[in-house]
Amino acid sequence: MNAEDRGMFAQRAVAENYRRYLQPYLFDPWAQRLVNSVGLQRGQAVLDVAAGTGAVARAAAAIVGGSGSIVASDISRSMLSSITSTAAAANDDKASITTLECSATAIDLPDASMDVVFCHQGFPFMPDRVAVAREMFRVLRPGGTVAVGVWALGEHLYPFDDYAAFVRKHVPDSAFARSMGSGSLSMTSEDVAAALIGGGFADATASVEHLTVQWPTASEEARGITGTPFGPEIGSMAPAAQEAFLVQLAASLADENGATVPHPSVSVFGRGSVPR
Repeated sequence: MNAEDRGMFAQRAVAENYRRYLQPYLFDPWAQRLVNSVGLQRGQAVLDVAAGTGAVARAAAAIVGGSGSIVASDISRSMLSSITSTAAAANDDKASITTLECSATAIDLPDASMDVVFCHQGFPFMPDRVAVAREMFRVLRPGGTVAVGVWALGEHLYPFDDYAAFVRKHVPDSAFARSMGSGSLSMTSEDVAAALIGGGFADATASVEHLTVQWPTASEEARGITGTPFGPEIGSMAPAAQEAFLVQLAASLADENGATVPHPSVSVFGRGSVPR
């Protein structure tokens, strides 16, 4: 992630809107799918790299239970603060979540200290994915597992492609909207497997996964854009212009009756193991 992207994600409003409008309907369902893919066990130690607001960390905490432990790492303090602010809501049967502000290429954990490492939609933002995979390998115990989820390159990336198309029409000088068309948020199965193999993982594989997502209202679906790097651009508008922008965006996302519609969502899941 470059400095500009990091600055955008560091803004507290973006993190809060991400958690409110994107996480429940898009990231939580995918996080649960990713966590379920590795057969987590009670008592295991789990690291969630590029944890964001903690979708994977929370899903894992419910499985490993109070005898397990979860570390959520990210470079964004604002994103991590969303995890710590809601940690008290966890019940006694969930693992506690410790947050760690650090780069994915310099994880501040001892060697061979984790049983499972997850990275959900973080790989595309990392310039040196092999270096990240090596660091994940380093912190895993012998026999440990890594599981990575990324958006699938070549597939429609909903809702982000739709947000970008709308912004390009209404805010033509948006730098982020122009970059969205480059596939910078997505990877192929081959890309994911190659990164894990380069990091030292054995039996590294990658597969395409499908999931249907749907927001409860078109307004919430539209407001998801405020939880992305587009958020600061929209936040800089006058209040009336901002509200008009979101109303128009909601109309563009809804059906002819103003209702939300289900959308296919496609990811690549990569998995590898540390030799025993």
